[in-house]
Amino acid sequence: MLTSFAQLRLAVMLVSAACLATICPVHGQQLSQEGLAQQATHHFLFDDFAKDRQTTFTGNGRDRGLKELTILTETHQIGDGDEILLPEGAERIAGLFRHFAFHGENLHRIAEVRVFPFSPDKAPPRSKQVEDFYRVQMPSIPLMDSTPSRMKMRFLMKQKNETCRIDDLVFIAQKAIPPQFDTIPYRDLGSEFPRDRVEIQLDTDHELSVGGTSRLQRDRWFRMHETPGTVDATFENWAAQRGFLTGRGAFKFNPGLTRSWGGSEVLQESKTQPGAADMSFFDRYDAGVRLRKAIPLYQEKPFACCFNDWPDFMSVPLVGRGTPQVEHFDDAAELAAALVAEQIKDAGYSAHWWEVKNESSVQSEWAHHWQESKGIDGWGLLADFHNRVAEAVHQRSPETQVGGPSSAYMQLQVKDFDLYRNQARFIEETRGHIDFFSHHFYENALMLGAHERRGLGYSNYLLGRYEAILDMLRAHMHKVDNVLPILITECGSLQNGRQPSDNWLRLYAWNAYLNKSMQRPDQIDLFVPFIFLHMSWNPNSGDAAFTPKTDRDRHRTIEDFDRTTVSHYFDLWSDFDGNRLPVDFQRDWLDVVAVHDGERISLAVTNMGGRQIAIDLSDVAQRVGASAATQTRLNYHRGQVVFEPEHSVDASKIPVDVNETTVIRLLLPQPLTPAGTLVMDRNYAHATAIKSDGQSKTFRINVTDAAHVKHAKLIVGVHRSGGITEPLAVQINGTPVSIDTGDADEFSEFFAPLDAAILPSLIQQENQIDIVAQPGTTITSVQLQTLRDAD
Repeated sequence: MLTSFAQLRLAVMLVSAACLATICPVHGQQLSQEGLAQQATHHFLFDDFAKDRQTTFTGNGRDRGLKELTILTETHQIGDGDEILLPEGAERIAGLFRHFAFHGENLHRIAEVRVFPFSPDKAPPRSKQVEDFYRVQMPSIPLMDSTPSRMKMRFLMKQKNETCRIDDLVFIAQKAIPPQFDTIPYRDLGSEFPRDRVEIQLDTDHELSVGGTSRLQRDRWFRMHETPGTVDATFENWAAQRGFLTGRGAFKFNPGLTRSWGGSEVLQESKTQPGAADMSFFDRYDAGVRLRKAIPLYQEKPFACCFNDWPDFMSVPLVGRGTPQVEHFDDAAELAAALVAEQIKDAGYSAHWWEVKNESSVQSEWAHHWQESKGIDGWGLLADFHNRVAEAVHQRSPETQVGGPSSAYMQLQVKDFDLYRNQARFIEETRGHIDFFSHHFYENALMLGAHERRGLGYSNYLLGRYEAILDMLRAHMHKVDNVLPILITECGSLQNGRQPSDNWLRLYAWNAYLNKSMQRPDQIDLFVPFIFLHMSWNPNSGDAAFTPKTDRDRHRTIEDFDRTTVSHYFDLWSDFDGNRLPVDFQRDWLDVVAVHDGERISLAVTNMGGRQIAIDLSDVAQRVGASAATQTRLNYHRGQVVFEPEHSVDASKIPVDVNETTVIRLLLPQPLTPAGTLVMDRNYAHATAIKSDGQSKTFRINVTDAAHVKHAKLIVGVHRSGGITEPLAVQINGTPVSIDTGDADEFSEFFAPLDAAILPSLIQQENQIDIVAQPGTTITSVQLQTLRDAD
């Protein structure tokens, strides 16, 4: 029976009283109110709702969890507008799952599914649709003051007179839900320990040059997932006032050109060339309507966009989100080139970077990956298609940059690095054709508290895997002489919902990825987190800075919307800018970027470790004569996401909590004028993904201007299931080097860089690094990172 809201509230109060004794395994920590409610929902799922229903569990031991739950098994004949009522209680557990899906017959006839009460007016995105299977993303769950009404689905068919058969309804989790309730997202992690003091030193006599400049180049980093003119100018002005630019969007040929909007003409198949588009459409189509509406700043600044969903008449039926058929690759390329040229003609500009196909590394986006068991080379076709689109676009719009593969699921270690080998092939086979590579990184659902999960199967990217993967890809670019910029065109969280823990996972992911990316301006040309100003197709999304006000029917300007918690992402970074300064500290799992603008020094600090820390900048503050220290915080505290505007702090003990990214400033009485510049270089060995058999492996690295190196660091990327339980034996040019493995032995799967400072006198123009690692280890990349005086 569905528990009433009053009963649930009483249950939460009773559970709260017993929290420390029966719920919270960590002494001194108490679950938030959200955590108590989620615990009640978790118990309801496993102890009641799922008890007599078909379930699918995956994994073993601590990794075992509920992956699929069959909600309904009755067969339904469905016509346009028909509804299916879900069992009582489905509305309570829906937010725990990432997708829902149906098995049946003629499911390709479904146009969309509306979900009541969560998304009655907007259909959530479909992720897979074939004749016998239909999968949809679970809609974002709005914040509600009372128990939601009973859940039901309404079906709209592509043709009003068509029907389909549905045999079941299944809820699917993004990451398998463990039977034991997970308290990590609902606690102030590390609060049971005293803060660890961490001293940070800055070289205020030098600026730091990376990628040819010491400027932070704010335009690269502070972006949002918007294209110019998509939202009302009041939103664009709000973001621009906080120093943010449009970053990346997507253009879906279907339905963007194939559906009539307000009676407009639609793109049709050529009558004389089956499978190709009738290009005379562009003689009458105005491609600049939205772009011309953008504020002037956004019309001037370069942004990225992504082609997707080619028209049905040239695409593989049903699967792959409009994947062009091989025989129509050139037709699809010409259509893409025509769109770009038409935007430039009609609006005066288009995206500077165009990705060829969204997330084309995965089967659900690139249909030809499905055929690899039949001997079809999906990755080879993907590279070929990228080359053809690049050639077509370059012919008509020479200044436009074209690239990809806009990768998703960057678990490159899967199948003994088979996914990495696919990416490496793509780098090789697109050489001389495309202009950049692009990738997406997301923290999975239930992945708050990365460091606390290090021995519990943590498999995402923010504990070193992000850096290790980028280093592998960069090393291979150097090996095959195809070194191109990288664009991070999406990143964030796969968590549904807008509860505090959901918002915190998004914010911590956006901020941590940003801080890590800002350290690589020599590699990354654009960084775009998955945050929108507002989402008309998913208005209650947690990825939106604004949601519609409930007291009005019309929602157009920013006055018609309410700010959300995640909108404070813009406030945290609103004026972080300046010239880079060299940073030094002795702390694992810490990221720091330091800049100065003459009158102040600003530091972005991300704490990915498991302890709350106190940053000590007192030595720097004394040395530069700082008049004050300030801090801006966006953090999770006592069950809520809390934004603290800039305020004064003690420079000797600046608090940074677990997973927090904070902006710290030292205010200067007079302008800082560093006398010199240090240049950072990353020098890679060409060998990557080298499996260890316990014997010595040799890597060779050339270093230009070796005689002028002032500081050096050896960085070794390593992967091993079960963690690194034996030390690495390393020599550089015959001299032993000690690499501290830290807590790498505590990981159920370690995949991150390890590093050691190297005496500059050891660095030669040609260097030999010999590494002995325990069996089962893969040495993913090796590099020498150096600092030298600018010429």
